[in-house]
Amino acid sequence: MDIPSGRGITFDTNMLARPTQRRLMTLWCELAGVRTAVLPQVMLELTAAPPFQPPAVTPSAHAQRAAWAEIVQAPKSPFELVVLDAPAQALFGSILMEFTLPCFPLLNNVDEIATHPDAIVLAQGLATGMDVVVSNNMRSIDHFEINGLVRQTFGRNTGLLVTADDALLEAHPCGEGARALLAMALASAWPNDARSMALDDAETVLRSLCERLEGATMPHTAARLRSRFATDRDLPSVLREAGEIAAASNALRHERVRTAWVKRGEVDASELPG
Repeated sequence: MDIPSGRGITFDTNMLARPTQRRLMTLWCELAGVRTAVLPQVMLELTAAPPFQPPAVTPSAHAQRAAWAEIVQAPKSPFELVVLDAPAQALFGSILMEFTLPCFPLLNNVDEIATHPDAIVLAQGLATGMDVVVSNNMRSIDHFEINGLVRQTFGRNTGLLVTADDALLEAHPCGEGARALLAMALASAWPNDARSMALDDAETVLRSLCERLEGATMPHTAARLRSRFATDRDLPSVLREAGEIAAASNALRHERVRTAWVKRGEVDASELPG
């Protein structure tokens, strides 16, 4: 089976559904010069109502889902919706048939794999040539089984699944890379109404961000950020860089609009960056 590659990085639904992870991941992609790729199944999960929807849908919940449709198709969207052409669609079906039950430990039998959302996301990623799918889902997906199957059955030199901790820390291992990670993380959490931050304010922002990252199964990234903040020899320049990133970021401009929509419970596409 000829599996394409070279398409770069994409994300599981759990990395894009919540603001903290989404802001950090989309900013990472933007600084690398690419839009954040969204697989069709991920887009479906982000925009579809939950299967057991309460009778009264809150305006903010509706706005959260509607915002995705507007932002992904916006002229200057930081996101790229991945499309499966006919060859990729055929390959997708073949890949699904190769997955084994140990890959998805919560399933009861192999017949469930073809309709399992996690399996669909991974098969779509492989079929469209994604090099990496970032996911913190370790409960319903066995990363080791998936990556072993990708190497052994599909002949790739590397696996497919990577946790957000591993992805970020491998991309920003030390020195200037670790400094860039700190600036990027601070920018992702930069207050909307702040042009600059004092060191004490930045420490408070970072502390809150790290707590959220720990809750999002990213404890090693949180620990790395704390360590770098405590040891960097020129924090004022890191803060200047973070502020410049926050002010210039197209992804964060879209996030600010999204936040306003959800708070208001109403989506207005005319407010998107033109």
